[in-house]
Amino acid sequence: MPACSAETVGTMWSPTPPTPSTPISCSPPPRLLRSTSSTFTLLDRRYLTPSPPPKPDLLPNIIGWYPTFVLRFARNLIATVIYLIWSQFLMMGPALWLSAWLWVFWKCVQIPLSFVKWIITWAITPSSEMNRKKRTVLISGGSSIQALHLARNFYAAGTRVVVVELEGLFGLAKFSTAVDKFYFVPKPSGDRAEQYKEALADIVLKERVSYYIPVCATSTAYYDALVKPYLERLGVTVFCPCLRDVCLLDDVIEMMRQCRLEGLRTPEHYPVYSREDVYRLYDEDKLRAGMFLMFSCGPSGVRDRMKVLLPQVKREFSAPHYISLQRPWVIVKDYPGDHYITCTTVKESRVVANVTCKLESSGGNMAPVENEEIDRWIDKILQSAKFEKTMSGHMSFRFVDSANGLVPLGCRVGVSLPYICHTSVHARLVWKPCRHFSRQASGPVISSSGRYWMHEAVIQTLKHPSVESVTDLLGTVMDKREALFAYWDPLPYCAYYHIQLPLTNVLRFLQGRRNTFHTF
Repeated sequence: MPACSAETVGTMWSPTPPTPSTPISCSPPPRLLRSTSSTFTLLDRRYLTPSPPPKPDLLPNIIGWYPTFVLRFARNLIATVIYLIWSQFLMMGPALWLSAWLWVFWKCVQIPLSFVKWIITWAITPSSEMNRKKRTVLISGGSSIQALHLARNFYAAGTRVVVVELEGLFGLAKFSTAVDKFYFVPKPSGDRAEQYKEALADIVLKERVSYYIPVCATSTAYYDALVKPYLERLGVTVFCPCLRDVCLLDDVIEMMRQCRLEGLRTPEHYPVYSREDVYRLYDEDKLRAGMFLMFSCGPSGVRDRMKVLLPQVKREFSAPHYISLQRPWVIVKDYPGDHYITCTTVKESRVVANVTCKLESSGGNMAPVENEEIDRWIDKILQSAKFEKTMSGHMSFRFVDSANGLVPLGCRVGVSLPYICHTSVHARLVWKPCRHFSRQASGPVISSSGRYWMHEAVIQTLKHPSVESVTDLLGTVMDKREALFAYWDPLPYCAYYHIQLPLTNVLRFLQGRRNTFHTF
């Protein structure tokens, strides 16, 4: 039996565990890392205390507060402005594209139409007539139908025609062979019309205009009466009343006062100078029975010429414009009955031509009628001492033949729609071609056949299809003349029904304007 060595016994009975002859882990023995510093200290994180935060320095905060606020405010403001601009651009993008395409479309249509107009003018006009020196007349309101007929009548009377229209409106008369030149002028606004006056003066001097006839269809007669003295100093005869007479005729309150002074019948009317006056009329039940319209009055009302159809219920009334002593309004009652509108031509306070048409709510017919009572009423009111003895111009009176008799509803200075029933003889009455001119030997002034609108007649036939409606349509086409068509001047007819009328209907639809029938 081998002997046990001391080392073996000590190992077995030693209180400490034996040390193996081979290492348990294969990792290298620990090495002592020498620090670059001369001394180092090993600290336990548990015994470390956080250092106190540095005390804020109040002076830099006080000094830097305002610049920081300004920078943050400017940053937020710029971000808000960029957002608003971008959102508006996104909303206006389709409208801008639509406007651009409409502009391109209009240019593509305008050029061939102008070329066709030149060909028609060259084909139907003799060379002697084209080279003849003519008198020049200037007509405003080139987008209206009555301005087109004025241009045709003066062209037939041997006059060179120049037409103007406000910027932004459709130039219907531009496509007429009767129009030699067409211009756009700035739209007048406010109490003064400097740009409008200067534009008219430039056209007068450039085209050597001798006669100016304002139609007052797209702008009020206030501005034409305002520029009348300036144009007369340039040697132009302005066929329009003076500013004082325009304020008397276009102001409904002044017209009603003049009728009472002459002993003429007036409609039920109420001048109002505040919203409370309108509310009081509602509370007194004076606006419940019948239809009432509110007209702007005074100098500002004559300049703006606004009209509002009043509802029968007080809670539905909302005054669209400011009502005060400086801007009064008048409420006029419209009676049931036959309504009439006139186109009266006055020269030196004497009626030289008058056409009266009966208004129809449907059908689109414009036929002249004879009404001696209306003729006597107009003669009596114009002979009043209130107006100047040399008053000249076109004006339109509105009447209703009610159960109580003939009642006037107002007046408007300018060429009204019944003018389309006049013949070319009317132009010779306004501006005589020579001193030997005789009205009796020149022919009728008013066309007895009347006028009609093709689209209105067709729409009425489609609304009520029957044998009678088709027969009436054929009779209208055969017996009456279309309001726009002329065989020697066909382009305005095409431009109106295929461009101007569709665009007008689209704009009315987009603006939410109801196409209701009014007697004014």
